Amino acid sequence: MSYVDNSPSPYHTVKASRGLLEAAGFSEIGERDSWSLEPGGKYFTVRGGKTVTAFRVGTKAPAEAGVRILAAHSDSPVIKIRPNPAFRARDAAMLTADIYGSPLLHTWLDRDLKICGAVFGKDGRALVEVPSLRVRVNSLAPHLKNERKIEQVTLDRQNDLRLTFSQSKGDIVEELEGLLKDAHGTATEALSYDLCLADTQPSALVGTGGEFISAPRLDNLFSAYCGLEALIAAGDAPQTQVAVVFDAEEIGSGTWTGAGSNILDMLLARLDTAFGGERDDIFRLKARSVLVSADMAHSEHPSHKHATDADHVPSINGGLAVKSSARANYAIGHGIEAWFTSICQDAGLSLQSFAYRCDHGGGSSVGPITTTSLGVAGIDVGAPLLSMHSIREMAGAKDVDHAITAFTAFFESGAQWND
Repeated sequence: MSYVDNSPSPYHTVKASRGLLEAAGFSEIGERDSWSLEPGGKYFTVRGGKTVTAFRVGTKAPAEAGVRILAAHSDSPVIKIRPNPAFRARDAAMLTADIYGSPLLHTWLDRDLKICGAVFGKDGRALVEVPSLRVRVNSLAPHLKNERKIEQVTLDRQNDLRLTFSQSKGDIVEELEGLLKDAHGTATEALSYDLCLADTQPSALVGTGGEFISAPRLDNLFSAYCGLEALIAAGDAPQTQVAVVFDAEEIGSGTWTGAGSNILDMLLARLDTAFGGERDDIFRLKARSVLVSADMAHSEHPSHKHATDADHVPSINGGLAVKSSARANYAIGHGIEAWFTSICQDAGLSLQSFAYRCDHGGGSSVGPITTTSLGVAGIDVGAPLLSMHSIREMAGAKDVDHAITAFTAFFESGAQWND
């Protein structure tokens, strides 16, 4: 919960991840640097401030032992601040908003929100979180609607998400930039910014026994945290172990910090080079490697049981679910599923199953993108979740330990994947 609360934006997620990794003895290396990797060495690299790739080098050449990759993502569906955000209303100075991904927009109404993200100037990037400012999107009272259908909320994505900022009569952008400058504590002039809104309410345990986690951005900070903790907990092994937290999953991964980029290809090539790989060793490496895409899975909604298939929906606090789809929404690998299931059984864990109803389109993940582009076998798994894409989601507290144990076993297991 502390990791989630310290990660209101992807930039802050990388900062929180860097703290975990450095405390565990991982060293940061830049993509522009010349890499000198040692067997058993623990490293991480950051791209664009929003994607972190951490790895422990195997004791054997990756062309001989392969690479185990755990992939999650740092971004979540949110409301963002537009580039020219000033809007003047009768009683307030407002900021105009943009929509990132597919958030449940009605859950953002009438909540205290904070501005966070990064500003960019001549001196580089600075993280910002403005504790002195709360903004909100105000809903329209039912008395003022043409039709009094209180239970229905229809939002105009262009006009209904304006943020109440202040009652100042001054320059709105100038006031905003002043607050941002105070927040990052430097004199850097903001030439560009990447700002989103985040809930000010901290994460909480709910239920009579604290069985559930109520928090923002569990999709997919839950998996990011569990993947990094598993990598930290895993011991040395012949295979190289990788935990990558991508940006941009919620908008299709087609960015230089997303799963559609060359981040993993770059890493695998440099690992191969570190062990003096020959011309075809990179292909041998990939053929021996496995990727687990760790996102979240839908649990059964108690008021909407018809929305899921009762035979293919996991229970909260019942552990990870294997996600499958005949339409290749998820990474497909029946042999990998059997291999991963066997590893989890050896660790004393059972797995659940998730698949969308046949008459639903369904979501996707980084799994199909990364396994296809790399030519690496993979599988999609996820912990059960309710209220996915809401400003606050709910997962099982016990599922955190289950995921960390499963991912640690995945990294450490001596069982080799054979196609």
